[in-house]
Amino acid sequence: MILGHPVRLAVAVAAFLMLALIPAGFDVGLKFDAALSVVWAFGILSIVLLTGYVGQVSLCQATFAGVGAYAAGMMFNTFHAGYVVGIVVGVVAAFALGVLVGLPALRLRGITLAIVTLAIALVFDKYVFQDHIFDWFSGGSGGWRVDGANLLGLPADSSSHLLAGYEVLLALFVLVALLMVNLHQSGAGRRFRAIRDSELAASTMGVNLTRYKLLAFGLSAGIAGLGGSFYPLIAGSVSPQPFWVFTSLQLSAIAVLMGVRYVPAAALGGFFMAFVPDILTRYGHGTFMGHSYDISYDWFSLALGALLIVQLILLPDGVWGDLHGHVAKAMAAVRVHTQRRVRVA
Repeated sequence: MILGHPVRLAVAVAAFLMLALIPAGFDVGLKFDAALSVVWAFGILSIVLLTGYVGQVSLCQATFAGVGAYAAGMMFNTFHAGYVVGIVVGVVAAFALGVLVGLPALRLRGITLAIVTLAIALVFDKYVFQDHIFDWFSGGSGGWRVDGANLLGLPADSSSHLLAGYEVLLALFVLVALLMVNLHQSGAGRRFRAIRDSELAASTMGVNLTRYKLLAFGLSAGIAGLGGSFYPLIAGSVSPQPFWVFTSLQLSAIAVLMGVRYVPAAALGGFFMAFVPDILTRYGHGTFMGHSYDISYDWFSLALGALLIVQLILLPDGVWGDLHGHVAKAMAAVRVHTQRRVRVA
């Protein structure tokens, strides 16, 4: 069964139904944040696959999301294709770029690989997404607009259909997350984890390092590109700012903060990345005990850095990892207690 154990599927469906209802009473701005949180959750999920599963480092995940967004916008505007076609092309383009980025990983690792991927993010940020030479891909200084686009007959106007766009995005995220969990338990997942634990040992056991490393980079980029390809639908247009190099750094930091080895941590991280800056901007002004305060978006990066330091010291497995560990211990204690009562009876 491609979707895995029936209980796992039931949990995924329940999670979708619960999360789908949350933004119903939100204003337009918060509905946009809800949809944006899923876009960033795809980006963090791509890091879970690449770093959490395979132990590889990439600091250009927002670049892959940007490629997906621009490719989808280009297909809709230049070739007048349906937006579903644009999404498919965006995922394929991101996958292909991911494989190319993965080529240095065949020889490099650790900090050296991180610097190379960061350089790639800088190149795309400063040149591909903004240089007039690539206007055919980026849509020029104004980017691409997707007015009138629809998704399988569902109008995708950014103001009146944000909730529907959020639900479609959420359904896709739950599906991809479920497939990721199943991948972790599969033969390919075991090979990925073997590479993460020791490339030399994995190679000795017959794991094809070239094939699985490039596959991991391609799949990771494709997941980020899938989320990015929806950005023009929820925002109404696409421009370089959401996909600049600092976004990649934030995605990586939040992935580590929430738990880079855990799929549910991606959803938690997406929520954190989309909502917290908006909340700071909305409610970060006022007076407390006679003193005025002004907490702007700039404080988000400061808070993220501070939280990351605290997490690395106190919760090395991340927020979700620590929560998962406590729940697992509690369930184990309940099972032991139940078994003892059965023996006594």
